[in-house]
Formats: sequence, structure tokens, C-alpha cells
Amino acid sequence: MADQIVMWLEQLMTMPIFYPLVSLLIVLDALVPLVPSETVLNLAGAFAGSTGVPNVWAVIFFAASGAIIGDNICYILGTRLVKVVNRFDSETKAGQAVVWVRRNMRRRAGVTIIVARFIPWARWVATIILGSVRYPWFAFFIYDTIGVIVWAFQTVLIGYAGGALFRDNPLLGMVVGVLLGTFVGFLIQRAQTRLFEWSDERRGYSSI
Repeated sequence: MADQIVMWLEQLMTMPIFYPLVSLLIVLDALVPLVPSETVLNLAGAFAGSTGVPNVWAVIFFAASGAIIGDNICYILGTRLVKVVNRFDSETKAGQAVVWVRRNMRRRAGVTIIVARFIPWARWVATIILGSVRYPWFAFFIYDTIGVIVWAFQTVLIGYAGGALFRDNPLLGMVVGVLLGTFVGFLIQRAQTRLFEWSDERRGYSSI
């Protein structure tokens, strides 16, 4: 059974259509953060590390391309929702989130955009709200592209490292690659939460 799974995945990942499918998956993940794009990229990286396919650099390129396209679509959607966002009650969580973004978009929006790329729901919310509050698109594009490139390299290459460690057992390598990528993602999320809390405490801002 394990050998059949490996053979099926290898066949899929050697097909030329696999790379545009990666881009499409990442775009869908940016629009609806229910698609496990990180898991797929960890898996592709792990398989590349253990079997040599798919091409790891092509996976990174197509993943980054899809993420940039998806994030900018979200930003554009956000610009159409400005009236809806303005109606949020400032006493609600949604209203407080808008206030927080508006307060921070000049002070540390760049860091927020880059770090949020590593957290599925955070990147979706931040992108929509930044568009709705008319954060400058060019600045968003630059920061988002930086975050996407780092995210794509980190997600795929961590999986690749796990696969390379268990080259003689591709299935185990894929499992290790996915688990390793998930663990690193969790550490990044915890680190950014602590960093922002510490920064707000220093500046005297209350957390939302």
C-alpha cells in the first residue's frame, strides 16, 4: 500500500501540469484559507528531497507566483469592502481589528504583512483589511512579495530537508517533512504573537 502511494505521488509530481496546479492551489488558499497549501508544499518538498522529483526550484517559483496573485486579488477585494468595514462597531472584535490595523499600518504594517504570510487566517484577514483601509498598494505589493518569497523557500525547503534525511524511505521522508514544516510554522506563529505583544507593551498599547 505504501509503495502504491509513493508511485501515485511520483507519477503526479512528474507531470508538467503539477506546477500550475500548485499555483492554482495557492491562489485558492489566499482567497479561502481552508486549502492546506503549506502541507502540499511540505509534501512536494519532501518528495523532491527523497526521490528527486518534482523540481524543488520550480515548486518554489510556482508557489510564490500563486501566492502573490492570490494576495493581490484579496487586496483588491478589500478595496471594494471599505464601506462594509467602516460600518463595523468599534466595540466588536471586528471593529477593534480594523482600529488596530489602521493604527499599525504606518507604524509596522510591513512586518505585519510579512509575518502574516506564515499564518493562514492572519494573512487573509490582514490583506482584506489593508485593502479596505486603502493601505498603499505598492507598499503592500513590496512587503507581500518579500513575505511570499521567504514563505515559499521556507515551506518547500523544510519539507525537502525532511525528505533528504530519509531518502531510502520516501513515505517516511514525506511524513517527516510535513511534520517538520508544521512545527516550524507553529514556532513562527508563536514568535510573532510574543513579539507584537512585547512591542505593544513597550509602546503602551493595549492588546485586542
